[in-house]
Amino acid sequence: MSYPWIIHDAGRAQSKRPRQKVDCTVRAVALALAIPYDEAYDRLATAGRKCSQRFDLAKWLNAQPCVSKIAFPAAKGQRRMNPQAFCETYRSGRYICRVAKHVFAVIDGVVYDTFENRPDRCIYTAWEIHP
Repeated sequence: MSYPWIIHDAGRAQSKRPRQKVDCTVRAVALALAIPYDEAYDRLATAGRKCSQRFDLAKWLNAQPCVSKIAFPAAKGQRRMNPQAFCETYRSGRYICRVAKHVFAVIDGVVYDTFENRPDRCIYTAWEIHP
C-alpha cells in the first residue's frame, strides 16, 4: 500500500515564522489555497487560531464560499477512506483532508505534508477548494 506524496512545509522555513509547531492547519490552507505561509497564518489568526495550538479548521472551512465539504462516514463492512484511496479517487483538484488530530493538503492526487501518513489512516472529511 502506498500513495504519491511530497515532503513540503508550505513555505514555513522561508516565512517570518520558521519555527512554528502544531501548524498543520496553516500548512494545509497555504498549500490548498496556493497562498504564502504567512498569509495563511494571518488569515487563521484573524479567525481565532492561537500560535502552536489546535484550531477548529472545519468550522472555518465550512464558512468559506470557495470550499465544499466531502464527508466520509463509516459504513459497516466497508473500509474507510484513506490517503491511498483518496489520491486514486480525487486525481485532480485541491483538497484539505482531515484525519485524527491532523490535516494535510492533496493537490492533483498527491499528498503534501511534512511527513508520510500511514496509507491506511482514516480520512474523516475533506474539503475541496474551488478556484
